[in-house]
Amino acid sequence: MSLCIAINNPEKFVIICGDGRITKASEIVSDCHRKLTKLTNHVSMFCSGVQDYCEMLRSLVVKQVNESTSIEQITIIVERESLRVHQQFLIDYPTYYDLMPDGACLATVLAFYDIDKGECGMIEYCHRSGFDPRITVGSAMSARGIGQDKALIYLPKHFNPQNPIESVLNTYKIIGEQEQSVGGDISIHVISEVGTKEYVLEVTK
Repeated sequence: MSLCIAINNPEKFVIICGDGRITKASEIVSDCHRKLTKLTNHVSMFCSGVQDYCEMLRSLVVKQVNESTSIEQITIIVERESLRVHQQFLIDYPTYYDLMPDGACLATVLAFYDIDKGECGMIEYCHRSGFDPRITVGSAMSARGIGQDKALIYLPKHFNPQNPIESVLNTYKIIGEQEQSVGGDISIHVISEVGTKEYVLEVTK
């Protein structure tokens, strides 16, 4: 698992962020894995969880999406492929949720700007609801993954609307000091009417 943070400023922009750390047991495997994927110029996807299955989902979705694919179509594609990947995961690891009831094979969030509707937002998927897409287009902050509760306590109290990216980076810094599984490179996509701007804060080696 990892930590995804998303912030929606209605009709203006949505920010989605993910860290680059991959851990196995208690060991850090990588600090530079890209968990954010730009699907189109106005849609990005975050996926974390059991890494092989996250990559499977990413590959399945990317093959079916291009610049002409609507956000409604992408929403359905991610739901369908999430179910398929999760079913394969349960076949491969039938006792996973017995051993890790709070775990998740997939933690997936879409961030989008819908040009036709002039609105932006986020779409969250969870295995507990059968990957039924939960769509938010109002003003919102969301966090999914390791340290999500801590992030949602810290970020609203320290959020600077004049510098939202710095606010997010500070949140990752604070959570990373408390959670070993969160850290490494921080990738940020800011999606607005003009498209997606991508930023990466690389970890100091």
